[in-house]
Amino acid sequence: MKKLFVLIALILPMGLMGQKPPKPSIPKAEKALWEGQLGEAKGIIDITVESEKYASNAKAWYVRGLVYASIDTSSNESFKALVDNPFETAVASFDKCKEIDGGKSGSFINAQDGFPLLESQINPNFAGRYFNIAIALYQDDEDYNGALVEIEKVLYFLPGDTAVLLNAGVFFAPMAENWDKTIEYITAYHMAGGTSEDSYLRLFSVYREEKKDNVKALQVLREAKKVHPQNTDFPKYELNIYITEKKYEEAKKMVQDALAENPDDWESYFLLGQLHKELNEPMKSREAYQKAADINPKNFDVAAELANSYWLDCKVIKDQMGALGNSKEDLAKMKKLDAQYVEKLNIYLPYIEKCEKIEPDNLNVLYPLLSVYQDLDNTTQIARVKKRLKALGEDI
Repeated sequence: MKKLFVLIALILPMGLMGQKPPKPSIPKAEKALWEGQLGEAKGIIDITVESEKYASNAKAWYVRGLVYASIDTSSNESFKALVDNPFETAVASFDKCKEIDGGKSGSFINAQDGFPLLESQINPNFAGRYFNIAIALYQDDEDYNGALVEIEKVLYFLPGDTAVLLNAGVFFAPMAENWDKTIEYITAYHMAGGTSEDSYLRLFSVYREEKKDNVKALQVLREAKKVHPQNTDFPKYELNIYITEKKYEEAKKMVQDALAENPDDWESYFLLGQLHKELNEPMKSREAYQKAADINPKNFDVAAELANSYWLDCKVIKDQMGALGNSKEDLAKMKKLDAQYVEKLNIYLPYIEKCEKIEPDNLNVLYPLLSVYQDLDNTTQIARVKKRLKALGEDI
């Protein structure tokens, strides 16, 4: 047994000594790459670019970039273990190739059939590989930071692709809570001609909520309104900023300019109602909501605000009633106020019923409506609304 061990010990060094180190060769590196032998390809191409003969050969550096990018996108863990940060080496190799070539060549490598492969063919292929990795990290692993790293690799190969920039800016960067990257990607997307509404909403949200920069947020909204004049949300957000910052004159001018251009613009009347509501001008607010409702009677938000303006009249009286005691004088006041309350409720009722017609399953409508019917002692309607609430799963 001891002799056998000595024999093996002697044979192993001899076997290792028989393995010749690879020689510099671009064709052999290419061949190994196409055959999927990435370890062999790496060994050959590393020696090749280090050699005096090929150190300034653009194709050698390009093939090296392909080898390292292939290692980075491989699912084979043994290949991935060959080197740390293969993408960095791939990028450095591609950059070296460009530096040497100076943009003169359109192709540095041939396909297995011998035909030249253009960068415009190779880059989308690698971009697709990295995108699949990014999607898996994003959707399956919920590793949003890791997914963002991979989507940046996609953008290296397709730097001006609007679809990738949109996904990077609207989904990948925000989920990683990288707000600077979100701004960078969406800005690049817009500069590349992208016009998605979601991109403007995301950019506005980042400036408004994360960066606390209302000046930039307003700039985004103004640009968004130019690109998407039919979008009804952008003006609301703009008005909201004006109101939040108490820039009431700017808010009023914005709405008035819109109405001057289009007197039948119900959204502008709605916004005007919101402005008057903020300024505690209930009658002007109601008037604006009514005009909006006349133009668009099926809009729930308009109907709800109009109904609420009438409910506030009821609430004033109800609060007064709640403040009374049990004295003879208070009971007399209660009787008088109750009559006024019923009168106001009957004015309010058609407006809240209108809301129910628009959204019959809206709990924020059904419960107030039930309360009105109870205060009016309308047993038939009380039973109807309770039945509806139970059908919607409410315990009542």
